[in-house]
Amino acid sequence: MTRPTGINPPFNEEVRRFRLRDGDREWAYGIGAAWLGRDGLQPDKLRKDKAVLERAYELGVRYFDTSAAYGESEFVVGSFIGAHSGLRSSIFVATKAPIPKTLTPAEAKAAVARSVDESLRRFRTDYIDLLQIHDVYTLSQVLGAGGALEALQEARSAGKIRYIGLGTRPLDLLEEVIANGHVDSVLTYSDYTPIDQSASPLIRLAESLDAGIVNGSPLSAGMLTGADPRTLQVPAWHEETVIRRGLAAEVYDLCAAHGVSVLAAALQFPLRCAGIAMNLTGPRDEDEVVSTLEALRVSIPDTFWQALAAWNQERAARLSHRKT
Repeated sequence: MTRPTGINPPFNEEVRRFRLRDGDREWAYGIGAAWLGRDGLQPDKLRKDKAVLERAYELGVRYFDTSAAYGESEFVVGSFIGAHSGLRSSIFVATKAPIPKTLTPAEAKAAVARSVDESLRRFRTDYIDLLQIHDVYTLSQVLGAGGALEALQEARSAGKIRYIGLGTRPLDLLEEVIANGHVDSVLTYSDYTPIDQSASPLIRLAESLDAGIVNGSPLSAGMLTGADPRTLQVPAWHEETVIRRGLAAEVYDLCAAHGVSVLAAALQFPLRCAGIAMNLTGPRDEDEVVSTLEALRVSIPDTFWQALAAWNQERAARLSHRKT
């Protein structure tokens, strides 16, 4: 199947226009709004959450990503858009439509079509730049005859959305939709960070086919924000999280040895990968927006990146040894 086409430029080309800009510098960063709207829509809480987006826009952020599954996040983003009548064309709005596991492909198509219309209403806009199917663990509902992909194709034909994507954890599903040309972009989460580059094959595949990669959570779900990861409480039963905390602690020590900010290292790491179209960081408040920009401005010596690359090689060798 040919990658989706139409009057829109290719996703990778278009998204460059919406990079975070600070003077003559730019970074492939946008805001993930998952933390906004979680505490409800009381006037004081809505003002606080909208202020995060206002501050981000003021500092140069132009790409905003959320989901219908993130509580009232879409409403918060819509309030931000609605407060600025001339703002819409200057920002890229991405969201996601979840699909309940029990639905047939036809039911999934109807659910996604409704989700698109509901997102448009909450956003107070007449189009969405990127609509991504969210957190599916099989593609049968999406690619089956009369399935959810058709709903997105029809929405695009109707001018409701511009680009089609998939955002989910299983990398094999992301690789499948990229390889078969079903989507413009995919979103991977916590899989391209200083402690985990498991998305690398996916990124190489997408780059070869000119498909877009959106890299979510380069801070590895909060483990690389600056605090010593050994102080973070994680569920002992969740093996992946426990392993990542141990790796994050090693990177924390590596940063300390080189006098490098952990936050700066984590945020700048994926920028060194040309195959990533956009990275997402999810601030909880205005201070975190400001600290993100400050960390992106930090100069990191090549000696640190060389040391990090050597650590990753040594980590891969350790893993290979355990498997054998």
